[in-house]
Amino acid sequence: MVRDAARLAAFYRDGLGFAVVSVFEFPQGSVTRLRRDDARCKLFQPSDDVGERPRSDPWFTQQAVGYAALLVDDAEAEVARARAAGAEIVTDVVAHRPGARYALLRDPEGNVWEILEEQP
Repeated sequence: MVRDAARLAAFYRDGLGFAVVSVFEFPQGSVTRLRRDDARCKLFQPSDDVGERPRSDPWFTQQAVGYAALLVDDAEAEVARARAAGAEIVTDVVAHRPGARYALLRDPEGNVWEILEEQP
């Protein structure tokens, strides 16, 4: 559930490499569907205003926090693109086990995305 689907879809396009597949309008609100390779994302913007979600630190202590993970080939490049599109970097790229690196970022509505790179 989002406050501004058009703004968030633009960030997901420019910052995370998704493409907008479709936008549907309903009396209850709009649904925007996005895709990046096998990854899918769906945004629902209610027709009534949605209150802003309070941010907590650390991010995972808040109940019902928005979180998603995206498996990528090059975490550094993905984080750089997201940063250029306005992402807040929570944790920069770091190795957390052999053959795997990750980063955490916040999108414009405060959802946390894990950018995960794993070597085969």
